[in-house]
Amino acid sequence: MIYTLVEKPEDFKSLLEHFKDNNITSLSMDFEEESNLHVYGEHLCTIQLFDKENYYLIDALSLQKTEEGKALLKIFLEGDEEKIMFDCSSDAAIVRKVLGIHMKNVYDLRVAAKALGFAGNLTGLIERNLHIPSDGSGSKHKFQRANWMRRPIPEAQIQYALDDVKYLYDLKASLEEELTTKNPQMKAQVRNEMKKCAQPKHKDKPGWEKICNYKMLSMKEKVYIKYFFIARDEIARKQNVPAANILDKRLIVEMAKQGDWQSVAPENFKYTREFENAKKEAQERLQELNTTQTQPKH
Repeated sequence: MIYTLVEKPEDFKSLLEHFKDNNITSLSMDFEEESNLHVYGEHLCTIQLFDKENYYLIDALSLQKTEEGKALLKIFLEGDEEKIMFDCSSDAAIVRKVLGIHMKNVYDLRVAAKALGFAGNLTGLIERNLHIPSDGSGSKHKFQRANWMRRPIPEAQIQYALDDVKYLYDLKASLEEELTTKNPQMKAQVRNEMKKCAQPKHKDKPGWEKICNYKMLSMKEKVYIKYFFIARDEIARKQNVPAANILDKRLIVEMAKQGDWQSVAPENFKYTREFENAKKEAQERLQELNTTQTQPKH
């Protein structure tokens, strides 16, 4: 698949001008990201675009190195061009968290597909609507776990990334036709839902609140989890490694239930000082909360 690689702000600016000059108002789009798999934190790595004729690979990591590049990403992702995507929720969350960008004018194929009763993935939707079978190689899973921070990006990864925008135009046309045929009134509801699809359904939560059954924990356990999570995160940030490399979150849950880290930490645990400080901070916070709760109301 032939494509144009865009790495510099001036090249991205020229591309956006090209879209405007040629009245290209709709683009297929997908992202590749890093989410605590190979390095610390979440990162927007690439943006793949297709304008019905040409493919583009935008090196978002490179663009984020300059203020001009970040400004251009914001102009594009919040701009008037229609961005055809499949299940944009996690992508939208990444750009909100990492870049403070709120994507606009997204046509999310998953919204239309769900309205028609389809709840599968993109590969399944391509098979259902375009009758193009999956190659069944299992390579998608391999590339989903690939290191998208690596530069230069291996050519096989690039081709995988571009393949995800190849059929989005055709899928949109097929879904729109199906909506018109089966339930014309539903099209208006789907369009209205599109306006909200890239917006957060709930307030973005910190990592410790995303633990399974977090709401079922006691106040004491929640406080300990918070401070142990923060300690782990700070260590991971300094070392630029995934937080799970420092300590499995299941052990943090057990630490919180014990109210201590020593009996739970693995043998030869390196971060005793950091976790002892976290324990003390949690105890101080609990004492503050208990004092507040026992004060008489006036």
